[in-house]
Amino acid sequence: MRSPFAPLSPALFLALLLALASVATAQSPSQDPDPEAVLGDLEDFMAQAMRDWNVPGAAVAVVKDGRTVYAKGFGLRDVDEKLPVTPDTVFAIGSCTKAFTAAALCLLADQGALNLDAPVRDVMPAFRLFDDYATAHVTPRDMLLHRTGLPRYDALVALRPDLTRQEIVDALRHLEPNKELRAGFEYNNLMYAAAGRLVEVVSGKPWEDFVAERFFAPLGMASASFDPERVRQSPDHALPYALRRGRLVELPMKDITLVGPAGSINASVSDMARWLAFQLDDGRVGDVPILSKKAMTLMHTPQIITPSGEPNPEIPFGGYGLGWGVTAYRGHLLVLHDGEIDGFKALASLMPDDGLGVTVLTNRTGTPLPEIVAFQVYDRLLGLSPFPWSDRAKARRAEAEKADAAGKDAARKDPGNPAPPTHALTEYAGTYVHPAFGQVVVSHRDGTLEATLGGETFPLIHATYDMFRAGQSREAKDRDEPAEDLSLKFRMDDAGAIARLDISLQANAKDIAFTRSATGPGQSGPSGTSGGAPQGATRP
Repeated sequence: MRSPFAPLSPALFLALLLALASVATAQSPSQDPDPEAVLGDLEDFMAQAMRDWNVPGAAVAVVKDGRTVYAKGFGLRDVDEKLPVTPDTVFAIGSCTKAFTAAALCLLADQGALNLDAPVRDVMPAFRLFDDYATAHVTPRDMLLHRTGLPRYDALVALRPDLTRQEIVDALRHLEPNKELRAGFEYNNLMYAAAGRLVEVVSGKPWEDFVAERFFAPLGMASASFDPERVRQSPDHALPYALRRGRLVELPMKDITLVGPAGSINASVSDMARWLAFQLDDGRVGDVPILSKKAMTLMHTPQIITPSGEPNPEIPFGGYGLGWGVTAYRGHLLVLHDGEIDGFKALASLMPDDGLGVTVLTNRTGTPLPEIVAFQVYDRLLGLSPFPWSDRAKARRAEAEKADAAGKDAARKDPGNPAPPTHALTEYAGTYVHPAFGQVVVSHRDGTLEATLGGETFPLIHATYDMFRAGQSREAKDRDEPAEDLSLKFRMDDAGAIARLDISLQANAKDIAFTRSATGPGQSGPSGTSGGAPQGATRP
């Protein structure tokens, strides 16, 4: 049930960027360094950085003044077959997709077909959120700026692959917000799926067709696509990898068509360079305008502050525009978005005032390599003294690992004094339903409990009273994946019977409350039963 989206949001990425930059000192730039000269030995830097971070393959492209001045592949796109990465190797770009969705809505606004500041309900009357005020007032701009107040809830994608994109939009009414509308930044992939659905409603075309026709085709992005199957058919594509217990493990390619507008695009670094050149040229391809300069400025202008670390002179703020993060890097305006999906990590970035763009694509989950490489390239192109970003990131990682180990050690030494469950284990067995997330089937099997949700079955490990935590699922064990960090709390009704199951499906958000169904599988018995597919009645 693990979400295909990595937990690192642009807000957190900017916080990391702030923390790293706090130790860097801005230098006076030299006069317009020659890209070929300053990037000539980047291959040596890449080789060392990829060894440091166990990244099998990467591709880097640099744009300056509207043209690609550097594009090169490094390492392997297929480890077993020893196939090299080239500038035309196709990678998943994850949430870098969001800029395309924002551009699509801005294009419709340019054409007068959509008002970015009018309520979404003016165009999609059935659009509803948990809060009535937000329902009536949310605008396309709010969606793109992550300021609707709705937290991520990425688990919905994993738990309900049976839904359509419209049904994902319909499910939003059952998801409780963290904040009031426009009260703060809440990164949200589901809202970008809704923004893509808005593109479809206004244009009359699927989001994929609209983006391909209006951006891929005129920009010449021949490698770009949305479907993993098309990627697999490409003669030059990267395989996805993750690091598990110190070794690289190939992952299956993830199909996230359900929320495609949030992160489903695949492309080569050469084609991503074309996308950056388009951004730097005020939305034009040659002399042909695709987007207005006003729209491009709007996309690249920070309109909401994102959570960040301590402010410092090098990077004084973190903000978000329309589909792009916006900050300053050592005194230079920096527009960027990272993207991470199973087995891939990407970064698209540009410095509009300097006419520079850098994109880095990799085929490994959970690596800071794209940011490290981009910072190194910008330092060189701006004539700044390069800072050892990789060393700093390794030190931060070591500190985090030490703190994590200390926390686990403390938990082992002080397990606390857990209280027994309030009921016999058989009384927890049953089917629990939520109108958006579907159903959870809790079964009593051989003296223990297990929960089936999202097609995976987890052993339930008792913590205290009616609180349990999920162990490693059978399916995750087969895939050699770590256990989910899920806590489950059973709740009683006024009569003292178990009536509800609250699950921590989203960090920094309220638990999701599943109500016990009067009938359903998994009720009792020495062997219990396994969970079935979500009932039709649980559809939003």
